[in-house]
Amino acid sequence: MLAVGATNPAHKVAGLNAAWGEADHLTLLMYDLCGRSDYEWSEGIVATLDLGIVGPAQSDDLYHFTGRVGSRPAAVPQEIQHMTPQERLNNILTEGQLRAFPPFGAVTPCVCFSESPPAHLSHLIGLGRFQPWGIVVSRYGLLDLGGGSVAYVPEAVHAQFREAGLEHWSVRTGTDSAWMHEREWRLPRTDGYVSIRSVRAILVGDPTWRPSLVEAAWVDGSTGEPLPGPNGNPFAQPIMDLPRLWRESEIWVWDAQRQSVNSYPPGALS
Repeated sequence: MLAVGATNPAHKVAGLNAAWGEADHLTLLMYDLCGRSDYEWSEGIVATLDLGIVGPAQSDDLYHFTGRVGSRPAAVPQEIQHMTPQERLNNILTEGQLRAFPPFGAVTPCVCFSESPPAHLSHLIGLGRFQPWGIVVSRYGLLDLGGGSVAYVPEAVHAQFREAGLEHWSVRTGTDSAWMHEREWRLPRTDGYVSIRSVRAILVGDPTWRPSLVEAAWVDGSTGEPLPGPNGNPFAQPIMDLPRLWRESEIWVWDAQRQSVNSYPPGALS
């Protein structure tokens, strides 16, 4: 079990100051992707992630877009390919997990992200290749889980990655393969998914959109007393609420006119 021992200072996002929140515990396959610079392991060992000098061309914000124009790897199920960006985001929030699939030309399933400072986020969305829907995580959190940025390399070097079984860590560059604008990071997941304890933020393109309600708790309908679950109780009734991730995360709403995000604190759009 991993306990978060510190919080990050306030972080500037698209001209807005957004504060980091605190998390409590991370359990197996329940990961915190908010990102903190200091982690305290249960064994008492403290590990500090120092990413060095962060310039304006870099960002601690990594975007997993649920809306991307263009073809998708064959490993992505058809039902997911045919979903709208809102439906894919809804699935992530209601299931509490990100699913991993092999990227183009790779075998290992990965969850993919784009490192985007505010100006680059505006550029990506303005190109029309990405839509403002998705999950935002931190470099700190992703690095701690074994994720990292990919290498954009020539064909000959990419072949060496492939021979070593590491092709999921590289993207081939050439006249017929130009993807460096995506500034891609990947989190390899051989089990095909990563369950989420918390995220940096949730990105939406419509301030009125809300995810589907889920069962948040149970009560005895005859007494009003809380229950741990239905457990065969004929009077058990579910209490429906918005998904926990939506209620506990910052919501970043894309403002197309300003070409930036408006940040709402947890619970403000519940």
